[in-house]
Amino acid sequence: FFTRDTMLLLSASSCFAPATELRCRGCHGSGGGTSRCGRISMGSAAVSGEAAEEAYWRAWFWDKASEAVEEQFASAGKRALRRVREYIKVNRGDVAQGMPKRLRKHPHYEVVGGYFPGLSATPFLDASAAPFDAIRRAAPAIREELDGLLAREAEFEDIGKPLGWRTMPIYYRGERQASFPAEECPQTMGALGKLRLAGETVAFQRQSPGTGLPRHVDPCSWVVACHVGMVCPTGEEGGETPYISVAGEKYHWREGEVMVFDPSFKHETFNPTSQDRIILNIDLFHPELTDLECRVIQETIRLKKELFGSTEAQEWRGP
Repeated sequence: FFTRDTMLLLSASSCFAPATELRCRGCHGSGGGTSRCGRISMGSAAVSGEAAEEAYWRAWFWDKASEAVEEQFASAGKRALRRVREYIKVNRGDVAQGMPKRLRKHPHYEVVGGYFPGLSATPFLDASAAPFDAIRRAAPAIREELDGLLAREAEFEDIGKPLGWRTMPIYYRGERQASFPAEECPQTMGALGKLRLAGETVAFQRQSPGTGLPRHVDPCSWVVACHVGMVCPTGEEGGETPYISVAGEKYHWREGEVMVFDPSFKHETFNPTSQDRIILNIDLFHPELTDLECRVIQETIRLKKELFGSTEAQEWRGP
């Protein structure tokens, strides 16, 4: 993924997505492999060459990142930078080998982008403590502001995700969206301003009846997804309500309730009702990261954009 061409295609994402297509070609033998006579086919040689180039650019980037981090955070103590240096080391090489065996072998856990070592990894996090309790207290005011937007038929965008998934973005890739009427939602914006936003997505997200997102993982292990139930229909005649399944465990959204999960665990959604479901989705930094570690991650993301530029390439993200 660190060839110049693939980096330019991926640089619109703030996380470091790997060459999944390349890895799949290697695993499944499409276009390469060893012939029956024992000679390596041209397809396999091409894959090997691409992998070597990917490894070169990956190492080159993380060497640059290491230099930048050591210079910018030179006043930080050795202890404060311990996990930061491990973060750079792990992402410079084979990410999977830098993960604990428990996660590497976990059937539902997969890091398809950046990995930050030393963080707890569990499908669902405790949403009763700080900082999530603050967003729960703000939920009624946020719902009131959303109702105002719905009353004037504010638009949810179809951004090319699976059928039935639409979004009203507030932040996207860390940037405030001019299309969102922030002046009409002071309580929402005030609540978000108190959180450590991860530079990814903050949006009201609508899922139509009878639709869902397929099973997937999101790119980076340092991001947790916080969902606040806004419009959560009840099941007809006692039937099932809209849900998300994380590592095989279902959670049914409820209005005003906050749920936090680790999107590096495989997850999928479905709305079995006849009405739309709306949530507020907030991508946050993992609560176990220090403020310094968050700043380092932001610096490596900034450096990546600076070195490799930006394109219009889009990667659809899950809930």
